Amino acid sequence: MRLAFTLLLALSTSPAAAQALDPRRAPPDEERLLYAQVPDIQLTTSIGTQVRLSEVSRGRPLLLAFVFTRCAGVCSPFMRSWRSAERSVGRPAAYWRLVLSFDPRDTPADMATLAHHLDVKSGEDWTFAIAAPGDVRRLADATGFWYEWDRNLNQFDHPAMLAGIRSGRLVRLLVGGSVTSARLDELVREVSGVFVPSYPLPSRARFRCVQFDGTTGRVVLDWGFALLLVPVFSTSLATMGLFIVGARWRASRYRPEDTIVRR
Repeated sequence: MRLAFTLLLALSTSPAAAQALDPRRAPPDEERLLYAQVPDIQLTTSIGTQVRLSEVSRGRPLLLAFVFTRCAGVCSPFMRSWRSAERSVGRPAAYWRLVLSFDPRDTPADMATLAHHLDVKSGEDWTFAIAAPGDVRRLADATGFWYEWDRNLNQFDHPAMLAGIRSGRLVRLLVGGSVTSARLDELVREVSGVFVPSYPLPSRARFRCVQFDGTTGRVVLDWGFALLLVPVFSTSLATMGLFIVGARWRASRYRPEDTIVRR
């Protein structure tokens, strides 16, 4: 028994076990930080201009991705899947896109090269930028994104994520190794203030009962709530129908002489 306990303690304190239990290495929680205020950090764009986060989108909703240009893993396929999904979703002018490096080694020239590889030209509503390490960390923490340097791989360990921001608040996260057109469409509609349902139906559409407005703090009923009333009204109508049919059936079989009491 003592030997088993010793082995269990050794495994629980091993680096592999500590990494598995480290909450920073878990995928970002898509609901934990929703509607939280994001810091208005200073950015340096790929063309060397200085701009604040609140100014980069020019008043439009913002989709934010964290990357680093020397990534040998998920960054490139994730960004390419985003570009591919956008061709299916459309509405490019409805929002702005920000690609921000979290690697202190990246320069504006590195970000310009990344934009070129992704075939993103100026004026396409994209901004590739870097920022001070402390500012990047604050923004990452506010959106649930994490990154850590892995000495063994000589790379950053990090998830792949798109953050939807509207009016300085986090509206929705899209977490995963690739971006599909269906999920991007939901993210774009959500960040644009359009109703996005949340309970899955047979088709791609979803619904929800209430909607929370992060800017006012109010919770209002959504059209999904009406769907919950459908069974109630259907049952009530069916019950009324049965009573009506039963009453008519009894009336059709009614004969006055049946009420005469024979002596």
